[in-house]
Amino acid sequence: MMEKHCFAFRNGKCKVLTVKKCEGDKCPFFKTKAQADEDQKKAFRRIKVLDLSAKRNIISLYYGGKMSLLDDVEVR
Repeated sequence: MMEKHCFAFRNGKCKVLTVKKCEGDKCPFFKTKAQADEDQKKAFRRIKVLDLSAKRNIISLYYGGKMSLLDDVEVR
């Protein structure tokens, strides 16, 4: 029952892949919620240090233009 620990497994199915059965920790996309959250923070930290034009392009393309997502991101 590894799917219970995967960030993408919700409502009885995978929200990342179109598979009939969860492969658990053998799946290349398997991450715990904590791992997925940390990866998201890393991505936001990386985006935050880019020039404004690049930030806008990425935020527009992948995050619906919500620049406020970067407001609470601490750059290390």
